[in-house]
Amino acid sequence: MNETDNRKDKENEVASDVEPICLAGGSLCQNSEWPKPTLIDGTSNSTTINSRDWESGLYAGLMLSLDKYKERLKEERAYKLNARPREIDIRIIDQEYVGDDRMDNAIAYLFERHNLIELKDPYEELDIDVVWTGISYAAQYKGQGYDDVIKKSGVDIIPMKDVTITFLRVSKPRDLFKQMKNNGYGIEEKFPGVYYITGIADIKIQVVVGRELEGEEFVPIRIQKKNAADEDVRTFLKLIEGLKDIHTKNLADSVMQISISENEGLYNRLLQEDPGMCKALRELMNDQIEKEKSEAVNEAVNNNNEYIARKMIEIGDPLDKISKVTSVTIERLEELSNMLVGTTEIRG
Repeated sequence: MNETDNRKDKENEVASDVEPICLAGGSLCQNSEWPKPTLIDGTSNSTTINSRDWESGLYAGLMLSLDKYKERLKEERAYKLNARPREIDIRIIDQEYVGDDRMDNAIAYLFERHNLIELKDPYEELDIDVVWTGISYAAQYKGQGYDDVIKKSGVDIIPMKDVTITFLRVSKPRDLFKQMKNNGYGIEEKFPGVYYITGIADIKIQVVVGRELEGEEFVPIRIQKKNAADEDVRTFLKLIEGLKDIHTKNLADSVMQISISENEGLYNRLLQEDPGMCKALRELMNDQIEKEKSEAVNEAVNNNNEYIARKMIEIGDPLDKISKVTSVTIERLEELSNMLVGTTEIRG
């Protein structure tokens, strides 16, 4: 049997084994071929907190909320500070920066040319020391002496007035705000959910509370909170309906993974009330479905090929011949051969 035939057989087997439900523990979308979302496993929230990729969810939500300015803003994840093993979660460069041209967006309104973003999940501490760490990152960024945007180096090549820091978290850091007030720092709610911090350092700082943001552009962030609003979820599904751009679909998928994991009951109820939502979710997850199918096929094919290789080793076929027949590497065949010899010696 060659590898092509083997793959076709396994594709048929895998396609027939795909579990036909949308949400774990539910009986919705019974005719869909949609495997369970990775983050929904039917267990309680307390057992899945650590498995959730909050950083990707917040990153995706932020980028979608800034979609209006995607041609103007250039983002870079995990920006490295010099050669040090320290990374800023996101760096966003305003490529059309002129100093007083403010964007019509509650988060981006503060932005200057260089904007550093720190993402914090609601279960992660956001205290005064975390803020000072962010300030130290900004100081290192300013002090590196080279602006890779304009490709120039020199003293004060990045003026501190051109740098901002944003701390983004879905939930409100009440203890942080209390501590800041006790320390005499200023806290101004510039927009709903957007708090400007003053008096702590000579740099523009804002703390963004995702659950308090208002406006349709921030739906991708708001639906990641617990007890998300029905209307926000419906709005998001309408916004992403028919998405073609792969990058945007991936962002939407990251948002949905967190939103579903935080609001499983809500999604089950909405799907019961509006079965049409299932189609929208399936379209969004289609790329992930195909990827999971492909991975399952590859695993099945590899396992089958190794089974054949083992049998050929047992009857004494040379490894180069086995490799040609099964596409298993010589190195792997040597490992299998040694394993079989060890098993035989134990039995003997």
